[in-house]
Amino acid sequence: MTAKPEDAEQDTAWVTVETPFDGEYLKGFLEDIERLYRINALTEFKEMRQTGNGQYHMKIKNLSNGKNLETDLKVSAGGDGIKVSYSNGLKTATCFKIEPNADATASLIITDEYGETSAEERKKRIGEVDKSLAQWGRDIHAYLHMWKRWSWVPGWRWYMRRVWQPMKPAARRICYMLFMITFAEFLMFLFVFLIFWLELDKYVG
Repeated sequence: MTAKPEDAEQDTAWVTVETPFDGEYLKGFLEDIERLYRINALTEFKEMRQTGNGQYHMKIKNLSNGKNLETDLKVSAGGDGIKVSYSNGLKTATCFKIEPNADATASLIITDEYGETSAEERKKRIGEVDKSLAQWGRDIHAYLHMWKRWSWVPGWRWYMRRVWQPMKPAARRICYMLFMITFAEFLMFLFVFLIFWLELDKYVG
């Protein structure tokens, strides 16, 4: 994954995400706007609802800058991706462009646009710059690779859509830690049981 950091002197910032899927699959992935945004671990959702065809209302806390944002989203599709425009905030739009790779997979280029405000205005409102883009790219990269690896497991897709997706970032981290603790305890149980089983012959008969 490659990224260009946000810069108050520039009107765009972007990140390139290598994915295990082809362009057609990524087109379908981009159709689920709520999932696309909720994947971002630095965004805490207070509200996300569809208000019309390609239109959404979103109320969030951006954990990367500590700012609350309430805005409408308008999604417009292009031949190689989509553009999501915002009604409020310093950031005016986010573009998702699908770029085919030589190995039949495709990359996803995510670009945040700030072009409708002057450089002077951006300097004054530097605290509103969304610093979560690089993390968002890492989260999408991890999500797509997990989806490729585990989506065949019965119940896994349901868990990711119905349980994991609505969780707040902190709840996801807690859930992950609990899973790892439970898994470690299970391995310890198997280890103790194996020792007991191997030593059992010494005490039987």
